[in-house]
Amino acid sequence: MRTLFLLLMCLAVGGLVPIMACAQEPSAGVIFFQHRQFKIPFKNDQTTARITQVRLYVSTNQGRTWQYTATAAPIDQHFRFSTLHDGLYWFTVQTVDQQGKQFPAGVDDFKPNLKVIVDTVPPVVQVQPVAARNGEVGVSWSVRDDNLDTALPDAVRVEYRVAGSATWLPVTIPGGGNQATWDPRSNGQVEVRVLARDRAGNVGEDRTTVRAGANPQFNNPNLAPQVDPLRDLQRKFVNSKQISLSYELKDVGPSGVSSVELWYSLYKGRTWNRLADFPLDVKNPGDATETKKLTFKVDDEGIYGISLVAKSGVGLGDRPPRAGEAPQFWIEVDLTKPVVQLQDVLVGNGSEKGKLSLAWTARDKNLGPMPIRLAYAEDKSGPWNTLAEKLPNTGKYVWKMPEPLPYQFYVRVEAIDLAGNIGEAITFDKIKVDLSLPKVKIRDIEPSSP
Repeated sequence: MRTLFLLLMCLAVGGLVPIMACAQEPSAGVIFFQHRQFKIPFKNDQTTARITQVRLYVSTNQGRTWQYTATAAPIDQHFRFSTLHDGLYWFTVQTVDQQGKQFPAGVDDFKPNLKVIVDTVPPVVQVQPVAARNGEVGVSWSVRDDNLDTALPDAVRVEYRVAGSATWLPVTIPGGGNQATWDPRSNGQVEVRVLARDRAGNVGEDRTTVRAGANPQFNNPNLAPQVDPLRDLQRKFVNSKQISLSYELKDVGPSGVSSVELWYSLYKGRTWNRLADFPLDVKNPGDATETKKLTFKVDDEGIYGISLVAKSGVGLGDRPPRAGEAPQFWIEVDLTKPVVQLQDVLVGNGSEKGKLSLAWTARDKNLGPMPIRLAYAEDKSGPWNTLAEKLPNTGKYVWKMPEPLPYQFYVRVEAIDLAGNIGEAITFDKIKVDLSLPKVKIRDIEPSSP
């Protein structure tokens, strides 16, 4: 009688904390999980006396190929799994008995016992004010995420709090809507946040500040929602909290320049703060024509408005920027790498022989129009050879493989955002591009001398 092992449709983070909501039956479908390391429990529905090994196999291309990944004894009752990439993973087990017999006998007989989507990326949320009636406030929002299910009750939440309060109050959202207006019962500033939770439990958030009755645009209920100004905001992208800025001085008098003040304002903020005061010793107006540099540091990612104010040798200069004034320059500090997933790599046969088809996904809030670079290498440590670059993020590419080319190699997809952050995905195994099936034919048989 065959012994059957079942992968339980529950995972445990780091082998410690189980997921609170997990499917109990294979028919429940895919589990969404927000960690890249977890335990996969298994159980035996019969005796384990004749079983010596339980092997775990994983597929990253929905069962086209399977990769051996771990071995456990029957008494272990779990596997440990770790991956470097988000994506869809199919799992199955194979048992080995005391006679070395395997069940299932080969990969052609494998069926998935467990399907897991690893998703560590929170939804990207953008919220902006919209027009509302007198005494009301309103916002609209957009959410981008591959694994968002808006039918779930807590998929999107809108909350607000009035000035001076630490308590967030819920806002009722129309079913399937992306806009809400309500009476906050306050004429002061109202802070609004929109939170989105995907099926893996990742939470993304964005905030804005509105005021009931303070902005004339809210007096007309027929006004269209505002267009998000971020879309057209001209800014410089950097991938470091430490930033160098070049500037030049103008209209320098005989007393020279004694200092330059750096002021900043956060995007959507209305207040200005002096970040630093940089002393200068420019006494000759002729020296002021040279381009100068200063370096400053910010605390976190975000969009910063920057303005400089110069002071003469006698302490005179322009006034500091005031609330609501536009900055001289916008900078976005983006430290987050794009999330890249390799969906499929197919080697062509027949009329498609000599072609390699790639499919991927790449997500990032600051991807440019041509962010994709593709490469191959015989070893994961390199060197990597570029096969195509500056591609649009279409998710598909067909490569006509040149000759000569290695018979098998790894493939890498990179996405480069506007700040220069690079996210990548590499195939788990080498892609075999030589699909020839050698055959042997016996020519003759004759006796052999002892």
